[in-house]
Amino acid sequence: MRILLVDDDELLTQTLAHFLTSQNYVVDVARDGEAGWDYAQMVTYDLIVLDINLPKLNGVRLCQKLRQSQCTSPILLLTARGQSADKVIGLDAGADDYLVKPCTKEELSARIRALLRRQNTTATPQLKWGNLSLDPSSCEVTYNGQLLALSPKEYALLELFLRHPQRVFSTHSILENLWGFDAPGEETVRTLIKRLRQKLKSGGATDVIDTVYGVGYRLKPANDAANSTQLEDQVQVSTANQARTAAIALWEQFKPPILERLLSLQQAVALLKLGTFSEELRQTAISNAHKLIGSLGMFGFPEGSRLAQAIEQWLQTNVEPAEVDPLQALVTALQQELEKLPQLSDNDLLTSLSETENESPAEIPPLTPLDPELDPGARIEQSSQLNPFSLIKVLVVDDDRLLLGALQQSLPQWGIQVSALSDPTQLWDGLASERPDLLILDVDMPQINGIKLCQAIRKEKDWNGLPILFLTAHRDSDMILQLYSAGADDYMAKPFTERELVTRIFNRLERHRQSRTWKKPLP
Repeated sequence: MRILLVDDDELLTQTLAHFLTSQNYVVDVARDGEAGWDYAQMVTYDLIVLDINLPKLNGVRLCQKLRQSQCTSPILLLTARGQSADKVIGLDAGADDYLVKPCTKEELSARIRALLRRQNTTATPQLKWGNLSLDPSSCEVTYNGQLLALSPKEYALLELFLRHPQRVFSTHSILENLWGFDAPGEETVRTLIKRLRQKLKSGGATDVIDTVYGVGYRLKPANDAANSTQLEDQVQVSTANQARTAAIALWEQFKPPILERLLSLQQAVALLKLGTFSEELRQTAISNAHKLIGSLGMFGFPEGSRLAQAIEQWLQTNVEPAEVDPLQALVTALQQELEKLPQLSDNDLLTSLSETENESPAEIPPLTPLDPELDPGARIEQSSQLNPFSLIKVLVVDDDRLLLGALQQSLPQWGIQVSALSDPTQLWDGLASERPDLLILDVDMPQINGIKLCQAIRKEKDWNGLPILFLTAHRDSDMILQLYSAGADDYMAKPFTERELVTRIFNRLERHRQSRTWKKPLP
């Protein structure tokens, strides 16, 4: 479960963050009220802990602002002000509880558990799946009464599934819930899933977690845990084969320009050895490596994306001919990677049957199509629920023409009409002519970056409510905070998968439909 801690006392926040992390919570820390507001706009927290005396925006005002924005997360005020009048002011501002400093860590932990129980719709604090039981108060997991030894991340992952038994979690969503802003790569999630399955199986709990192919992971319905039919295996093989065929076809179409970018990196190595590598050529090589980070992941080369990112980082920090060997090794490894067939590794899409004894594919249930964690499934039929008169219109601004072409080809099958701009200076003309339902921006573009574009859009009366989604290779928390501060509604880190992007688009548009705070300008 994820907690936001807003306090300007650095020593206190470090102590509390360390303690709460040891209790299997994911903790984000903000040092002032404005930063706390920005963080709360990025993530739906399970609980928010606020100090009252905060710089820039005090805790009471922040609490009021959160409640006015329809934030329903429990809020605990933690402050040295212990007068009755102070408590009344805090509770009237929308806080759910009030704890006076100094307090013990044990009391704070108990208050947090009590607030989280109020949010939980289940009548018991224990979370159960058949004979599997998780007790949040003691952080213990048992199966048939026998204690299972789980690591903190394994425990947190199991708790996430048990608290949301009907939801499918993508790898990106699991990273956000379990690691916060400084999340590792998606391979970490797959490794964690595998470890958790092994430990559950060793304790007697088999078939607990389902892989929903192409979407993510979910808790398997307890009454279906023993069912494993031949038809299910046939569905698994069919789904994987279809996905593999589509990925290879897409790769073959866009392979030539990808190889051209690889060639530019090989030329950079050669010129570096000769000592004729100019600053202009370096910037060109950096740009090509940066574009490969996003595009290779989409075409089924996650390792290629990782190598491209390492190449970009090398080019940004090293230009000496004597140090070219590491760069050459990276470029050679990238070349070898691109000689392979695409992998649909996200969400274990093409995990071999022999390796996945406990990973039979779940049938995607007929769920609400715009659930943020579920496969859109019905594609064009679903998009009509958002807009009954036309397809969803999305404007994408990115200087990577290859990525734009791939999106224009893949998204229409989901009922999403894509208009593409590789020149960010044409944004205003594009908005006027296309009148999109949603805008997708890259961060790093020539002439003007996406953050400045986002800020400019938020100042325009006709377009300041337009949903804006960022696609970026940046993953650091400072950059993410900049995106939301500029007015972004959501972001996805490159590389990404088609299904996850589609789900994000549907989810963002549904939120705007429900809020009814913005109407698209008439033609």
